Amino acid sequence: MNYKDYKHMIPVQIRFCDIDKLDHVNNSVYHNYIELGRVTYFKEILKDKVNWSESGFILGRTEIDHLIQVHLNDEIYCCTKAVKFGNKSITFKNSIVKKENGVFIECAAVVGILVAMDYVNNVSIPVPALWKKLMQRFEK
Repeated sequence: MNYKDYKHMIPVQIRFCDIDKLDHVNNSVYHNYIELGRVTYFKEILKDKVNWSESGFILGRTEIDHLIQVHLNDEIYCCTKAVKFGNKSITFKNSIVKKENGVFIECAAVVGILVAMDYVNNVSIPVPALWKKLMQRFEK
């Protein structure tokens, strides 16, 4: 997926502690960047329509293709897109891109499946129709 296919993109600050001994962002840190992208996406799209202390999502599956290394002084962004709506889950795609000389280069391609949850009763639930509607409207 090309970064131009995403309507949601946020800048990501690379912290010194994100860098490992090989002088690049450690593979485990990408999960934090993607989570930041998804949380911002939910805040902007779902706004106040979710009581996050009672319900929301859990990450059921994730896969990351590491394409290009990211270094401390790179200018990077996290792109987020809801791509498939199931009964109890939503598949998201994310891309970590870096900007070099005005051009965006994809560094990591990510697929994550989020499962809708009732946190109070600790059970999965159907994705609420309003959440689905708001995300689908945004993605069109």
